[in-house]
Amino acid sequence: MAPPAPTLPRKGGGRYFQSRRHANRDFAIAGALTAVLTLGFGAWMLLRIAGVDVSQVVDDVGEGVAALIAAAACALATCRHRGRMRLAWAFLGASALVWTAGEAARSYFELILKQQVPFPSPADAGFLAAVPLAVAGVAFFPGRHRAASRLASLLDGAIIAGALLMISWATVLGTVYLAGSDSTLSMLLGLAYPISDIAIAVMALLLLGRTAGSARLPLALVVAGLFANLLADSAFAYLTAGNSYGKVQLIDTARVAGYLLIALGAVRAALSTGPAAQADDRPFGRWTLVLPYVPVTIAAVLAVLKNVGKAPDSFLLWDLIVVVGLVMLRQFIVIWDNYALNQKLESQSVALRDSEAHFRSLVQNSGDVVILADAQGVVRFVSTSIDRFFAYTATELEGQLFSELLHPSDRAAFATGLKKALTASALPVAVDCRFRHKLGSWTHCEVTITNLLHRSSSQALVLNIRDVTDRKEMEERLAYLGAHDPVTNLPNRIAFRNQVDEALERSAPGRAIAVLAIDIDDFKLLNDALGHRAGDDVLGMVGGRLGKIVSAGDVVARIGADEYGILMKTVLNDDQPVRLAERIFQHFRAPFKVVERETVMRLSIGIAGPAALEDTAENLMRNADIALNAAKARGKGRFERYEPTQHAAISDRMELQADLGYALERRQFVLHYQPAVRLRDGTIIGFEGLLRWDHPRRGLLSPGDFLALAEESGMVSALQRWVLGQACADGRRWHLKFPGEPLLQVSVNVSQRGLTEGDLVADVTHACTAAAFPPAQLILELTQGATLEGKAIVARLLELHERGVSVALDNFGAYAAPLSALRDLPVDIVKLDHSFVTRMATSSTDATVARAVIDLGNALGMLTIADGIERADQLAALREMSCPAGQGYYLSRPLPAAGIERLLAACGGDGGLVLPAFRLERAS
Repeated sequence: MAPPAPTLPRKGGGRYFQSRRHANRDFAIAGALTAVLTLGFGAWMLLRIAGVDVSQVVDDVGEGVAALIAAAACALATCRHRGRMRLAWAFLGASALVWTAGEAARSYFELILKQQVPFPSPADAGFLAAVPLAVAGVAFFPGRHRAASRLASLLDGAIIAGALLMISWATVLGTVYLAGSDSTLSMLLGLAYPISDIAIAVMALLLLGRTAGSARLPLALVVAGLFANLLADSAFAYLTAGNSYGKVQLIDTARVAGYLLIALGAVRAALSTGPAAQADDRPFGRWTLVLPYVPVTIAAVLAVLKNVGKAPDSFLLWDLIVVVGLVMLRQFIVIWDNYALNQKLESQSVALRDSEAHFRSLVQNSGDVVILADAQGVVRFVSTSIDRFFAYTATELEGQLFSELLHPSDRAAFATGLKKALTASALPVAVDCRFRHKLGSWTHCEVTITNLLHRSSSQALVLNIRDVTDRKEMEERLAYLGAHDPVTNLPNRIAFRNQVDEALERSAPGRAIAVLAIDIDDFKLLNDALGHRAGDDVLGMVGGRLGKIVSAGDVVARIGADEYGILMKTVLNDDQPVRLAERIFQHFRAPFKVVERETVMRLSIGIAGPAALEDTAENLMRNADIALNAAKARGKGRFERYEPTQHAAISDRMELQADLGYALERRQFVLHYQPAVRLRDGTIIGFEGLLRWDHPRRGLLSPGDFLALAEESGMVSALQRWVLGQACADGRRWHLKFPGEPLLQVSVNVSQRGLTEGDLVADVTHACTAAAFPPAQLILELTQGATLEGKAIVARLLELHERGVSVALDNFGAYAAPLSALRDLPVDIVKLDHSFVTRMATSSTDATVARAVIDLGNALGMLTIADGIERADQLAALREMSCPAGQGYYLSRPLPAAGIERLLAACGGDGGLVLPAFRLERAS
């Protein structure tokens, strides 16, 4: 099994490749430096520049520095790696470091003591101590997982090393050492160098072939360095044993090159950013199996020839015995490992058979039918589960073309899916089609095509067939529910809009469409009275009756809570939708029987159409809704056709409502004040605050233009709170600038929502406190439509009255303000409606009512203020009726706060705040 390929990081791919380029560049620089240093050192040793003594210094120092560089590079690689790789580089670095110590000892003899290095010497301790550390370093490089494999590799190295030593001893090394060695110790030390280097090199070679990933190149460089050291050690031992080793030797270049190559390998490992090297347990190759026995055979032949007819060579005999013992041990390990592998293979085979049986059982008893087919779609294998679903036997369909088993209208879709699966081999492709049952019926199925033609184990297309009849029925049911109203079983709004779109696409000049929006008037009352179940029954009956009225092909849908839509697909003239609306009204005169009672349902209808070519479904439905709203606004129980002006009015209303949402925040509201005047002498007694909206585009708007919108959007309480605060602040300023007795009063209008929503008492208290305005000078005017019933409202008004706030009834006499309110509520002021003031000169009835209201107020001790005085004769008549006070355009128009200050400044004098016109009248 091949080792997994390294994967690139998904994120930061650009940074990854940039880092790789930098690492390769740095490694190339290090390699160039290694080559330059090696060549330079070799040239110096060859030419002996500056003489033998200087060259000897360069020789000794150069070798020590090269080993020290290797130790530093290995330390760097140690910091950059973990696990076995860290240990491997740590041991190699330690080996280079102790060799540097040995080289330092040798240099001490040669350079400091100026004498020939004895053999053996203390330097040999450092040189030989580097050997086991190097062996450990090579052994710790990732090789094989299994202990038996690792041990076999070590034994292979030992066998090869022993055989090579025998060959070397039998040919050259033995003769040289026996002839040149003075002592046994010298001979043993001399042999230790080549033996250890041979063992290290052989182990490294064996490991190099088993190492994968980013460790292979660094290990190859280490192996090259070790072979260079092997060459230098062998030459050193040979020359030393023969007393031929001089001060400067060219062979020392191999030592420098060896350690620089080890340093280069460590630098490469430190720069590597790829995944860590992985151990490899692939089986041994043929050359790996044969390799240990080739040198053993050669060594055995040489040993026999060396000892025939001569005195036995004890070293060769002992070496041969050790090698033979290692070979036997190696064979025992191989036999034992093979036995363990056979046991494991047998257990895996049993597990595989069980897995295959389990898989076969799953396939045969699964809810899917599995079919194997070739690239042309010809059936090659069918699982036995096909009998349960389609009544075929497992072999009955073999050799048939799979597409022939599908419904003719689904074969094109299957061919497309098959082509796609053949193109994208790794991705399953699902196709919905109908599969033929043996009895001739068709079953809805999902066929999943998986292309395994590239797999040697299957080499087929795998077709998984699943019965999805239940799912199809559920999908159809959900699609129906998604397009229909569950109460009436009519199409819903989405389906209706889609059908309007389709009808528009099919429409043509002279053959248009129309949309009617129909709403049940006061349906909420029926729901509240009879319950929602009865309401649902009525909705169903209304939908059924509408379906009987429309022409064949037209569509009736429920598009809202109590709203229906009708699509007329063929409109030949403009009056056709109107005639349908009239026919609907005629049929709905007949009552519905609901909960044992008869109920007549009134409808309002909006008509949009005939549609123009540029119309869309959304536009038609929106226009029908706009026309429906117009019909309801004009009294209900009628129909209205859409007019562009209706849309303009709706758009204008929506725009104004949108502007209203931020008008308060942008301080676009202002207060204008109209003076209330004592009629007998023209003294200003107070002001009524009138809200205005200073719209940035529409100009100054009165409450009639926006107050209804404010109530609908829930802004009334916030507006009333602002009006209270602003009126109290303005009133306080006028008290300070125009003091007098009594103080000027300020009145504020309170609507129905202002009475019921929020906390009116808290709002009034806060406004007065914030402005330091006396509550006794504040008047709350209850405007038209304000319901005065309810314990909560009465309690609030009583609490405010106890705090000094006055209460006024606005528009008295014109609306349904009961007289009992004068008895039950703390009313201080009655404002006569302006309609009586306007008509009392021409209507004796209005004049009588006006007089009665004034007399009633005087009798009850309430201040009566006549509203809407616009002419002098009206002022004279009210004076004649003894009306205490009044306001109107004849006395003063509503003015902004700055205008009121100018008016008050003009009215000032010893006689109080009297209007200038009354001053002239008094003077005359």
